[in-house]
Amino acid sequence: MPFFQSQGAVLHYQKWGHGLPLFFIHPPAMGAATFYEQRKLGKDFQVVLLDARGHGFSQAGKGSLTISEWAQDLYNLADELRLDKVLLCGYSSGGSVALEFALTWPERTAGVVTAGGFPEVCSTLLQEEFEAGIRITEKGWMGLLAGILSFSNSTHESHRKAIADTIRNSSAPLVRSLYTSGLFYSCKNQLPALKVPLLLMYGTRDWYVHYYQYLFYKYAIQAPKDVVMVSGVGHQIPTLKPDEYNAVVSRFAKQLEAGG
Repeated sequence: MPFFQSQGAVLHYQKWGHGLPLFFIHPPAMGAATFYEQRKLGKDFQVVLLDARGHGFSQAGKGSLTISEWAQDLYNLADELRLDKVLLCGYSSGGSVALEFALTWPERTAGVVTAGGFPEVCSTLLQEEFEAGIRITEKGWMGLLAGILSFSNSTHESHRKAIADTIRNSSAPLVRSLYTSGLFYSCKNQLPALKVPLLLMYGTRDWYVHYYQYLFYKYAIQAPKDVVMVSGVGHQIPTLKPDEYNAVVSRFAKQLEAGG
């Protein structure tokens, strides 16, 4: 398993394939195991998965994990792998990390894909979801969190086990730190500075997150390239609808490679 050092911690990553680098960014707790089905994209691109600090096989380091700190770790990994530009693919609040990276280092960003993404948490139900994650991790109930997230994100036993094992091996304080940072993170007012291609994906059943696409259109000077609605799924597009998700990401990546 490959490792590298970033911000005082030894972090675990995985990579497959060659071509345009695709950095997949997981939600709190779930780790790189989230993107089991995205490894197939290694046939056409370079797929890169990182366990955030305190998640999976990555060390906790200094004991905190914010959206900006995670973006810095991804930037350091891009340097480690000598990558000029990367396509950032963020799932749920992983999209906030992707946006933070793109706003901070646009010259290193080929584009951004968010699945169920949002520039800030400003709706009651999403806020309650983050607060539930904070309460669970405050209690140290990582087994409970493992059960909830693994069963909601996969119907395949091996994938569920990989996600659950990652969560159980993750640091409750670091996961709580990430939930807290995500709850209060906002890049809404920075969206006018976003100059890289952006693609938004939402599940048709993820109705309480649909509102957020309008914030992107309202605040981003460069409107999203596309908004893709994936039918028959809620928030868990990469895990429950991997073929559809992979096809959209592949199409977008090939457009970027072609200069579109």
